[in-house]
Amino acid sequence: MQRNTYKLWVVLALGLVVLGGYLVAIAPYWPQINDDAFITFRYSKFLTLGRGPYFNVGEHVEGYTNFLMMLLMAGGIALFGDNNVLLVAKLINVAAGIAAIVACWALTARWLRKLDGLREHADWLAWAAGGLVAINSAYALNSTTGLETTLFSATLLIGLWLVQCAIDEQRYSFAGVAFALAALTRPEGAMLFAAAYAGRLLTFEWRTRPGRRALLLDALIVGVVVLVHLAFRYTLYDGEFVPNTYFAKAGGFRWRITAGEYVWMFMLAIMAVLPLVLTLVPLTARKPAVRLQILPALFVCLASMGGIFLAGAGWMPGFRLLMPAVPAWTALIVCGIAAVCDRMRNNAVVATVATVLALVAGLLWWTDMTWTGYKSYVDIRGAGYRAAHIPLADWINETGQPGDTIALMDIGIVGFKCIDFNVLDITGLTDRTIAKSPGGFLTKEFDPAYVYDRQPEFFILTIKAPPGPITPENVGELFAWTEIEHRLFTRPEFAAHYVRRRESRAGASELEWLADVFGAERVYRHNYPGKGYLLFAYRWHHAPASQPADEDRTQ
Repeated sequence: MQRNTYKLWVVLALGLVVLGGYLVAIAPYWPQINDDAFITFRYSKFLTLGRGPYFNVGEHVEGYTNFLMMLLMAGGIALFGDNNVLLVAKLINVAAGIAAIVACWALTARWLRKLDGLREHADWLAWAAGGLVAINSAYALNSTTGLETTLFSATLLIGLWLVQCAIDEQRYSFAGVAFALAALTRPEGAMLFAAAYAGRLLTFEWRTRPGRRALLLDALIVGVVVLVHLAFRYTLYDGEFVPNTYFAKAGGFRWRITAGEYVWMFMLAIMAVLPLVLTLVPLTARKPAVRLQILPALFVCLASMGGIFLAGAGWMPGFRLLMPAVPAWTALIVCGIAAVCDRMRNNAVVATVATVLALVAGLLWWTDMTWTGYKSYVDIRGAGYRAAHIPLADWINETGQPGDTIALMDIGIVGFKCIDFNVLDITGLTDRTIAKSPGGFLTKEFDPAYVYDRQPEFFILTIKAPPGPITPENVGELFAWTEIEHRLFTRPEFAAHYVRRRESRAGASELEWLADVFGAERVYRHNYPGKGYLLFAYRWHHAPASQPADEDRTQ
C-alpha cells in the first residue's frame, strides 16, 4: 500500500513538473498577436450581436475553418468583452495544450503497460512523452496564437486515448465524441478520424462484440456531427459544402517552400532528435498488442503529413499545420524506445530513461536554437500590430461612418475593431467572388472593377519596403506585398478616386512624407522580421486627381 502511494506521488510530481515546464515554455510567446485569429473573432462577435456567424452583414460567406473555436470565442466575447478577446483565446488554447499533454501521457502509459519489463514503471515513464511535448518550442509558440491549433491537438489526443481505453477495457469509451469535436475544430478532423478508424480496423477490434459496438457508435457519432455541420454550412452559407477558404487557396499558394520541403523540415527540425524510424519500432515488439494498437495513432500522424501535400504548406513559423499531431508522434516515439529497451529485460528501465534523457537534451538544444528566432518574431510582429493595425483601425473608427467599406488584405484586427464597417477582403478569404476567381492564393485574377464598383471608402495597401528608414534614394524599392494589390494600385480608378496629390509638408516625419509622396491619407509602419511592412491608407474622393498614379512607384 505504501509503495503504491509512493508511486502515485512520484507520478503526480512528475506531472506537475512537466505541466509547469509547459507554462514556462509558453511564457516568452505570450505577447504574440496573430491577425488571422481576429478573423474568427469577428465572426464570433457578429454572432454575439445577433447578426449571425458572418463577416459582413448580408454576405453569407464562411471565411473561417474553426467552427468550434468560433463558438467558444462567441461565448468568451459575450462574457468578457472585446478587450479580452485575445486573452480568452490564449487561455482556451493553453488549457487545451495541457489537456493534450495529459492525454499524451495517458496514451503512452497504456502502451507501456503492455511491455513486460516496463509495466511496473509505465505511469511515471510515460511522462517522458508529455515532457517532450512540453519543452517543444514550436508547440509552445502555437499555444499562444489565439488560433485553434492546440484545441485541435487536444481533441485528437483525447480521441486516441479513448480509442485505446475501448480496446483495453472492452467497453465503449465515447472516442467518437472527441473526434466529432476534432471535426468541428478543423476541416481535416474528419479525415484524421478516418485514418484512426482504419488503424482500429487493423487492430481487429471488430472481432469482439464490444469492439464492433464501439466502432459502430463512433462512426455514427462522427458521421452525424459531420453531416449536421455540412447541413448547417449548406443552409447558412448559400449552398456551399466547404469553407470559402478552400476556394481562396485551391489554386495553390506560392510560398518559399513546397509541401515536401515543409514536411521534411518538420521531421528534421521539430523531430530531429526523434527520428521517424522509432515510431515503427513497436511494430516489431514481441507483444502483438503493442504491434497493433499503435496503428490508430500512427495513421493519424501519417495522415496529418499527407494532408500537407493536399492543402499545401503554411506560412506561419512553428509548423502550425503539423503541430496538432506532435503529442501523438511523441507518444509513438517513446513507445518505440521502450519497445527496444524492453528486450534488455533487467536493464529495460535504465536503458529507457537514459535514451529519453538523451532525447530531452537534444530537444532542449534544438529549443535553445529556435527560441531566439521565435521570440524575436513574436516581439517584432506584436509591436508591429500595436504600432500599425490597431492605430489604423482607431483612425477608421474616428473618421469613417458605420456601413462604410474597407478594402484591404490584413482583415483580422481591423475587421474586428471596425465591427460596424463592411470589410472587402481582397485576398478572397471572406469574399466568394475573389475566392472563386482563377489563380492561387494572393494571386487571384479577378476583374479590378469588382472592387472599384463597391467604392470602398477606405483602401489599405500593404507595401514591402527595405528595412530601415525610407528616403528619396530608396523609395523606388517599395512594391506591393501581393500581385492583387499591385494590379489594383496601378488601375486608373485608383489614381482617380484615392490618390490625393499634395506638396510635402515642411518638417514632415518619414511616414507623413511617404503619405504626401504617394497621395495617401496615412501611412503606418508595421515592423516585420527582415523587411519593412507599410500600410498605406487611402480614402475615396470624387474629384479626379490632377495626374495618374505613377505605375513605377510599386513593382
